Amino acid sequence: MDLIFRKNVKNAVERVLHVPHNYTGGILEMTFVVDYALPKETAVSVTKETAALLRSHSQVFQNVRLNLLHWKTDSVLTNQPIPLSMLQLGRGLEGYETLPEKKSLDALTDTLKRFHARSKLVICLLGKDAVMLDEKRIRENLQPFLGRKSIFLCMPGNEVDGRPEIVMGAGILAKM
Repeated sequence: MDLIFRKNVKNAVERVLHVPHNYTGGILEMTFVVDYALPKETAVSVTKETAALLRSHSQVFQNVRLNLLHWKTDSVLTNQPIPLSMLQLGRGLEGYETLPEKKSLDALTDTLKRFHARSKLVICLLGKDAVMLDEKRIRENLQPFLGRKSIFLCMPGNEVDGRPEIVMGAGILAKM
């Protein structure tokens, strides 16, 4: 990750944590979503670097309840509780295999709303094949809280620079 991207991620995380009535202290619960449409090398390196960035950024991330959500298909989203330090070491994605198929953000946001609403920070690492089928449904899923707690790291179509684009919460609707 280059310096500008690291700074932008830190700023995005700070914006999410300082939303009124979001995080008030104590142990932080967060969710990290990994899209299995990404190449394994990209997914592992970005998750490792993001975990390292968060742990070095603030004392808040030294003790975190992390839910690693594996987004394999629209119907197969599996949750794995894992320490952030293990994700920083590259663990948690051992059985990762690239599944290049189009997935809908509708299913992802629905799962996040139903099962990860407690999370104060949601970081989604998305491949370029994520599509939006029903914008109204996504908008409903992001309301009232999920849109303000979410950061979407969208991998570019060309893997030359390898730098994900950072999109905050409801901004994903304008991006897609």
